[in-house]
Amino acid sequence: MEASPLQKTIEHLLTSVEKPSRYIGGETNEVVKPEATVRVALSYPDAYEIGISNQALQILYGLINNRTAAAAERVYCPWPDMADAMRRDGVPLFTLESWRAVRDMDLLGITLQAELTYSNVLELIDLAGIPLRGADRSEGDPIVLAGGPSASNPMPLAAFVDVFFMGEAEEGLLQIIEILEQVTGREERLDRLAMLPFLYLPSRGERPVERLVFADFSIDTQPTSPVVPYASAIFARASVEVMRGCTRGCRFCHAGTWYRPVRERRVEDVVTAGLQQLDCTGYDELSLTSLATSDWTGVARAITEIKADRPQLNLSLPSNRVDTGPVALLAAANSRQRSITLAPEAATQRMRDIICKTITDEMIDTAIDAAFAAGYTSIKLYFMIGLPLETFAEVEGIVELGYRAREIGRRHLGEGGKFTVHVSASNFVPKPHTPFQWDGMAHPDQLRVKQDYLRRALKGRQLKLSLHDARTSMLEGAIGRGDAITGDVLEAAWRAGARFDAWTEHHREDLWQEAFQAFGRDLVAEATRERDPLDTLPWDHVRSGVSKEFLLDEWWQSRAERPTGDCRWDGCSDCGACVGPVRNRLVEA
Repeated sequence: MEASPLQKTIEHLLTSVEKPSRYIGGETNEVVKPEATVRVALSYPDAYEIGISNQALQILYGLINNRTAAAAERVYCPWPDMADAMRRDGVPLFTLESWRAVRDMDLLGITLQAELTYSNVLELIDLAGIPLRGADRSEGDPIVLAGGPSASNPMPLAAFVDVFFMGEAEEGLLQIIEILEQVTGREERLDRLAMLPFLYLPSRGERPVERLVFADFSIDTQPTSPVVPYASAIFARASVEVMRGCTRGCRFCHAGTWYRPVRERRVEDVVTAGLQQLDCTGYDELSLTSLATSDWTGVARAITEIKADRPQLNLSLPSNRVDTGPVALLAAANSRQRSITLAPEAATQRMRDIICKTITDEMIDTAIDAAFAAGYTSIKLYFMIGLPLETFAEVEGIVELGYRAREIGRRHLGEGGKFTVHVSASNFVPKPHTPFQWDGMAHPDQLRVKQDYLRRALKGRQLKLSLHDARTSMLEGAIGRGDAITGDVLEAAWRAGARFDAWTEHHREDLWQEAFQAFGRDLVAEATRERDPLDTLPWDHVRSGVSKEFLLDEWWQSRAERPTGDCRWDGCSDCGACVGPVRNRLVEA
């Protein structure tokens, strides 16, 4: 078939941009459905190598293409060189599968995984040739739908998104496709979508909207033939989600609230899906994913069965708790891996009680000792700074723990042994729907003082330190708990040139400062602002399933420095997440 004028223009553009493989499509396991009458563009608002690694988008892609007559095609945010060339030559945003213009699709679905991608959301909509604001769209425009964890506060993007999906899409997405198939008019489609209780349509008024939970968490939604990238990707491996949800109750953690309750998959299903995915992709690594994989009750049996079938397989278990069990599991899962990450989050018992991280110094030291004993030569310790009620003693504790870990390593490997203790300290950013949603961030000057201290104190052989940029953390905090005016700020910053804000080389703090000031606000003041527990919050109309009363009680418990037990083992804490068929479900409890 002869290439269309648009395709010829795209081919010409690709000769002049960095990494043209980001835009060509045609990857292994790609699905093309030329006869489909309903078309959906699924987008991750970041570069190809980030978006292609997103497991959620792979799930939705398979769900639509395998279970419906509709076609799902992919689009990622063009890198600035490509975006500038597209605007220069009048090329609209196009999908990878067919190089079809996104504006000709029925629906543009955007996943919201992080607030620092929001300027890219506007970039995608504008490059597609779709009016930026929902109020300006007309009958010929596709519906713009956004979902994902960051959609839990829809207000900063409410002016630009037609429909927000609250919760887990495995069930509700097919209802949306059915409406698109049954109804052709844009406004009539929106009217029908507004009837679904898990969808929030800003144009239809601010009504309560309920988070949808994929109650049975069946394995048949797990992709076994995911798209394999041509270009480099941040995660080039097969992956199977083994468990969804976490009830450990860390008070800073948005995912721990948003994805309750815990639902586990059966070992035999996970093993079968993982081996099928390896066969369909050619990967030599399999990741068993969840918020805390070592908490999955079937993890030990799954490792044994997978390794029995593929002895040389690189099997990774991300997100593990701090005790000796996960260390032993990792050692059994991957004898080639020499690096392990442990996440104490805080270095003193006082701060761990405040944030409800129920581990002790003894458990941390024992886990580090077990890691070195198992042959690991790189230990990464993950912390946060700027937490509520933090004193400088907590920051000093990070240094003390770093040196303690080094001494443990030297006991195992000697003074001149080849090993590294890598201390990573990120900046606390309060999130909606968490007990810390009423707290502000630490002022950037305070964060920089603490970061400077860590740089001075954590020096020497076998020690490394990594820190997060306070500027981007402030922006994340200001947007994450923002409101409708934050959306106006977002548009002003984007029009001034903001995009790819999570990438240090593209972040423009000056543009954001000016945009906030244009609307009578200050970026730092928005990020550090504390809220009264009695205040109405911009996201209060979104019902996460966890009650606001429970979150407030947890906030008070943090002030009393009292942790709350995990309801899987310590009894129900009455958070509100378990209703009807939606309950904690452990497969090997």
